[in-house]
Amino acid sequence: MKKLILASALGLCSLAAQASESNVSVEFVQPERYQDINASGNQNQARYQERLFKTLEKQFQESANDLPNGMTLDVKVLDIDLAGAVAMGLGMGQDIRQVSDKDFPRILFYVVLKDQNGKILLQGKQNLRDANLRHNEFRLRGSQSDFYMETAIVKKWFDGALIPAVAKL
Repeated sequence: MKKLILASALGLCSLAAQASESNVSVEFVQPERYQDINASGNQNQARYQERLFKTLEKQFQESANDLPNGMTLDVKVLDIDLAGAVAMGLGMGQDIRQVSDKDFPRILFYVVLKDQNGKILLQGKQNLRDANLRHNEFRLRGSQSDFYMETAIVKKWFDGALIPAVAKL
């Protein structure tokens, strides 16, 4: 009996958590045309690209949880330029991605934010880049996580632009 009550309570909690989340869709449009999503070393390009897309999609979804209930966010990613550049043959004869303080990521996307009735509240093209995001911060905080600098600019956009804009509506 206790197990049944606990299972029911957990089920209700997960339904409540899902109900409070905003609906987010992220589409990567023509990724073969993106400026720089090149894998380095002996990484498989298709798996690298898939890992990048999943990481960015997860960041959009997590950040959208701060939006009011019922809102829908549609994101169409148009271009990605990862931080740094792939340098040929520097990693014991293998290609590696080098990132310095002069290198920063850029993500170009089109966004549409709708309320629970489908009314468009905000829409437009966003060109995220942050030249102030320094490699030293990446080395201290993000070197153990995939695409730290790219997810950081998405989070910064949500926290600094989108969430405050929604609060003014």
